[in-house]
Parts: sequence; structure tokens; C-alpha cells
Amino acid sequence: MNARCLLALALLLSWSALAPAAEGLKPSEMKTKDALHAVISGQLAAFRTGDYAAAYVFADREIRSQFPLERFEQMVKTGYPAIAQSVSASFGLTFDNGDEAVVNVRVAGEDRQAVVYQYMLGREGEAWRITGVALLKDQTTEV
Repeated sequence: MNARCLLALALLLSWSALAPAAEGLKPSEMKTKDALHAVISGQLAAFRTGDYAAAYVFADREIRSQFPLERFEQMVKTGYPAIAQSVSASFGLTFDNGDEAVVNVRVAGEDRQAVVYQYMLGREGEAWRITGVALLKDQTTEV
């Protein structure tokens, strides 16, 4: 299978993974993509310094109502250890519909093992906030 077919297959598989998250998603424009990536980068940077109060600000109102700060910290540390202790992140496909967004993020933990997550974000006023994170099985093949 040539590189173009593999790329098309990877994009198709990635798009199908996005489908249940939100309706009407389209590839994000650069300005929106930058804003979405900045939110995720900001939260990851806060986690890297152990500043869970700063990371908590990037979570949406619903998450904050379900998880007081102490429970939020514990949930991240136990449920998402690669995120809690990340050393780097790279952004993949980014889609939005103006109110909701989905971003694939490859996160490398302290052990340098990469894990792919799908971040879901939503609008709260003018700001984007993280509404959830799901582990993705990496379905791509290196060429």
C-alpha cells in the first residue's frame, strides 16, 4: 500500500473516531486551532509544574462541578498518569463546529512512551474549556 493510501486510511479512521464526539465538525481554521492548542498546552504546562489549581481553570464548568480541586488532582494522577507527568505533547487532527471541538494529542510521559488522547473542548462564553479526555488507540502505521 503506498503512502497516499495509508494517509487516506489514517485520516478516515481518525475521522470515524471523532464522529461520536460532536456533530458538524470540520477541520479547524488556524485561529481556532491555535486557541484550542493553547488551552491544552496551558493545562499540560500546569500539570508539569504540579500546579493543579492552574490546570483546573482549563476544565469546563461541568468537570469543576463534579470534581473539587483535590478530586480533580487525584483523578488526573490516577486516571491519566501520562498527562499528569507529561514531558511533551504534539497536536494532530483538530476539528470544531464553533461550539465544540476535538483535538488528537500525542503525549509523552516521563518514561518517554507516547500515548494518544482525544481532547474534547467546548465554549464557555468566549473561552474554550476542556470537557473531557479519552485515550485513543493509535491506529496509524509508520511509513
